[in-house]
Amino acid sequence: MQRVLCFVMCWLIFPAFVYAADIPIVFKLRDGLDPENVYVTFYNCISNVSSITGTYNGPTQNGLSLNTSDSFSMAEITGTTAIATGVPAGVPAVLISEFKSGRIFISYDSKMKSFGCTQPSTEPSSNDPSLGIRFQPMELDIELGNSTNSVETPIINTNLTYIDYASIALSLTVKNSTTAVTNSPLLTTVSSETLTDTLGRASLTAYSTVQPSSSDRLPGSKFTRVLSPTSSDMSGKFNDWTHYLKTTLNQSTTVDGKPIKIQGLFGGVSGQPANNGGGANVKAARNQTQSYDYHVTVDANGDVTMTAQAGSGDGTVAGIAVANRGDGVGQVNITIDFDDLNAATGIYGNNPPYTIAGIGKTAGVENDYYGWVVGDLLAGLSWGFPGSPVKFNATYANNLVIGDMSSVEWYGGTAADGTIYSVPLSPAGRGFTYDKAQADDRDYHVYAAGLKGITGAYGFGLEDRNGATLINFNRIDQPNSYLEVGVDTEGLSSVQPSPTQDTGVTVKVSDFVPKQLTQLEIDSQYGLNDFTTHTSMCAFNATIDPAGSVGVFMVDTNAIPNGPVNGLTFMKFYSNGTPAEYKVYASSGPQYTDGYWWITDLEGNHKVPTDILAKGTHYYINFAIKDNGEFDENATLGEIKDPLAVGSFGASGCVMNPRANLKYELLALLGIAAGLCVIRIFRSVRS
Repeated sequence: MQRVLCFVMCWLIFPAFVYAADIPIVFKLRDGLDPENVYVTFYNCISNVSSITGTYNGPTQNGLSLNTSDSFSMAEITGTTAIATGVPAGVPAVLISEFKSGRIFISYDSKMKSFGCTQPSTEPSSNDPSLGIRFQPMELDIELGNSTNSVETPIINTNLTYIDYASIALSLTVKNSTTAVTNSPLLTTVSSETLTDTLGRASLTAYSTVQPSSSDRLPGSKFTRVLSPTSSDMSGKFNDWTHYLKTTLNQSTTVDGKPIKIQGLFGGVSGQPANNGGGANVKAARNQTQSYDYHVTVDANGDVTMTAQAGSGDGTVAGIAVANRGDGVGQVNITIDFDDLNAATGIYGNNPPYTIAGIGKTAGVENDYYGWVVGDLLAGLSWGFPGSPVKFNATYANNLVIGDMSSVEWYGGTAADGTIYSVPLSPAGRGFTYDKAQADDRDYHVYAAGLKGITGAYGFGLEDRNGATLINFNRIDQPNSYLEVGVDTEGLSSVQPSPTQDTGVTVKVSDFVPKQLTQLEIDSQYGLNDFTTHTSMCAFNATIDPAGSVGVFMVDTNAIPNGPVNGLTFMKFYSNGTPAEYKVYASSGPQYTDGYWWITDLEGNHKVPTDILAKGTHYYINFAIKDNGEFDENATLGEIKDPLAVGSFGASGCVMNPRANLKYELLALLGIAAGLCVIRIFRSVRS
């Protein structure tokens, strides 16, 4: 009897959320954002109906219902009582049990103007009522599923996307997880200013895709977004696919006779077998788990022919479990027209129509066998894998030419014969993408390439081929966990080529990882007492053409304290522990001389030594390095090793918090100790 009474009393004392497995979502705002002026809006549309099942705690009431017919300010969803166990009180938060195929939009200074099934258009020609609002979506699906111990519970799948545009830097982190959650955190490590400035420079004419006009980029108050080449209004402002298809791939696949190999095992749609004895010609055959093996050629007009090889479309191959075997489609060829690939909905949009032999032309990429096969090709084209001359060391062989590898090797996964290729150790998984696969920026998705190294978000629709874009968790497997949505909260530095280079010099940064060192760590490693950094330290790779030139790079920061430019010091850190100050500040403009450095703001205005800088304002630190020059610690021509940081002496504490160590892949690649900022500039492969 006492146990029963105790249970009843506990049930009365503790709120009902103690027992809930619904998904809590907490919104963390950047310092300085007013919760009254930041809004969240929920969109979805299932069978022409929009709905969400969830609650929030307000300032004066708890358990209020969410809806898809209005926007909520962050202040409105901030209560004094925690929304669920493990979630802090006094923060903007919601609790959701069901929200199928949904999107959450974060907007600044205004509620959205359309709701429910009507998501806003960002096409300038659309005259959408929300065009003048600055907003950014994230994607999520919350619905009932099974935990690892088969308990039915709400499960969340979520990701970030900048596929169509970028406006606000968002990050996703699963908090309070008891075990590692795959792909958490999904960060945008830079600020909104750096994110949109980087993508704004991806177009043929820099900033021509900034809305509402090129002069309105951040920190301007009129800025709304940077559009991508998936916009039909903007696609002509980016490189098209003429060079890649008609020159590079026509040469490699048709002239040189090396077809693109699209191979793997299609996992099927819904329960398997999807086609048990129906034969190859029934529509269900398209949903059957089966092999695919295509040789792809591109003709002089840029038209693509995908020729099915023997054994393709077989639903009984060794890689399929016996219980799931059925009838596949057999050997069926596919063709894709150049005009369809070159349209905004084509390679950029990952959704071109294609013609299936004996069946006809689709309206776009369909969710079946043929759509998956075409998707394998589109993802490869976006990353620049087909025709790539770059050599790659796989777990099973060395010096493999990426362009000669099959698509299952590019991305990882299961081959038709059951061979499993590592996803994280594939070319896609290890970041051999974009300018690490192709030397010419006309031969890859140039907009998505701008996101590399600064976010785990989608840059194109099929980027999930390498499996690194989705977070999945539930509160049965991860009690007390919740999803934190960071709204412009990170603000680490990035390393990029400066838009200002000496005549004839081309510089590209292919990868980097930011890190901060504390004042004590700098003193311990380099004997540099009382030096505080105001930028992240980074390990990064770059290419310079021609070798032996002086290249200009830049690091962004908004952490420089109030004060004059001449109060800052730009330091190099040698591997032997010796620090050295960069020689000269270029006071009147860019100087393409080894060891010179200078500061510009986001508008490109050059700062003279007596200019006063303001903390919180974004600046670029530009620096010039000569390949094999005085500031190059690596004696090999074509490679530069140059640890560096911008900071000041005499400041107390560290401006930025220390973060995790550099990724092991880059540590192995660069051969450096954690904390160093290493630049390696490799001789360009161009002639």
